[in-house]
Amino acid sequence: MSYEAALAAARQGRLYPAVILDGGSAEARRSAALELARALLCEAPAAARPCGVCRHCRRIVWPGGDEATPFHPDFQVLERDLKASTSVDATREMLRTAQVSPYEARGQVFVIASAESLTGEAANALLKNLEEPHVSAPRNFFLLAPSRLDLLPTLRSRSLAVFLGPAQPVDPQVVEPLARAFSAAASSWASSGSPVYLLSAAAALAGAGGWDDPRSGQPWAVAAAAVLRSLPQEDGAAADRRARLALAEALLEGPALRLRGITAERILEGMVARHLA
Repeated sequence: MSYEAALAAARQGRLYPAVILDGGSAEARRSAALELARALLCEAPAAARPCGVCRHCRRIVWPGGDEATPFHPDFQVLERDLKASTSVDATREMLRTAQVSPYEARGQVFVIASAESLTGEAANALLKNLEEPHVSAPRNFFLLAPSRLDLLPTLRSRSLAVFLGPAQPVDPQVVEPLARAFSAAASSWASSGSPVYLLSAAAALAGAGGWDDPRSGQPWAVAAAAVLRSLPQEDGAAADRRARLALAEALLEGPALRLRGITAERILEGMVARHLA
């Protein structure tokens, strides 16, 4: 479903109870969740929702940890509470609110900000709530994720997916120097066979930066783009091209390996060695 269609359904109070908001940037997913929540709880006539000025619209905001931030008791956001995951305890705490009637609005809205980081237990706790919805008042759950494929198949099967567009594009000005450094190191490895150049190639890709968040796919996308930019064009380099294409594909799976507690540097070194050596 398109976002425009989802918003129209929200204005009429007919939006599917569980919606996956995937694609786009993290900011785009947050903005979409807020607008849909306001449309669902707004007091204005359906055609004018969200009005932006009623008591519900004004108080549905993303939590900021500031005492001055408005608060709405029927709108909750579950943020990732651990370094790499959203725990079952935090998920169950949020779901307790879903067991009671709305405080002020005609329904309730719950947002899981990093649904891709739900632990298995947390995902199952949420799934049970989706399978046994309360009928006394509408309750809507928004699952925000870079890709719906990051979620368990059982969650996907019980949710409506709304794609918000491609992820944040990589900056060519960042990719170009990484590609040159990687290509130089890879070429030196091919001509000399010295393992030090494999380490240099991995270090070049590490220059993408942004590795602090183990769930972020952006640095891996930048590293993959640099490898693709380095593909040799000369005749007789078919094997080298295939190896680099395979490496670029593997780099996009990096976030899943980070969650196993492996550092980005070790993952890069392992991938480069496996595909180029």
